[in-house]
Amino acid sequence: MRKTRYLLNKLRKIQEIREKYQLKVQDLMTSQVLTIDPHETVVAAAEKMLENRIHALVVAEGDKPLGIISTYDLVLVMTLSDFDKSTRVEKVMVRELVTIKPSELLNKALEKMIDYNIRRIVVEEEGRVVGILSLIDIILGFAVIPEENFN
Repeated sequence: MRKTRYLLNKLRKIQEIREKYQLKVQDLMTSQVLTIDPHETVVAAAEKMLENRIHALVVAEGDKPLGIISTYDLVLVMTLSDFDKSTRVEKVMVRELVTIKPSELLNKALEKMIDYNIRRIVVEEEGRVVGILSLIDIILGFAVIPEENFN
């Protein structure tokens, strides 16, 4: 019971902060987005994700987003389909890209993530990728890390 009460109090504090400061997507998004060309192979996508320790790449031509590919998509492709090393990203990427503008409130991004059951949302402005917002970005935005951890 103590743990539940503690978590509820923590949640209330986070909600108060969110309401008070009206955080926007641009406040917590990652602006350096790694992309991959749709004609690259899924192996190249996996290598790029592994090399950069990330779980998704925006599929784009230039700065125009076309879709997204995640480690989850790669696992599905490699286990449930006729996978070979020449399979192109465009064959397996998620094309129904969920996007949001950087000026939107964080609450709107969270609502979209819940509605679409996704862990990251592409931040787009005037048809260009300008960032990506993941659940971990949101968590880190609200994390309370004692200062001694930085020494």
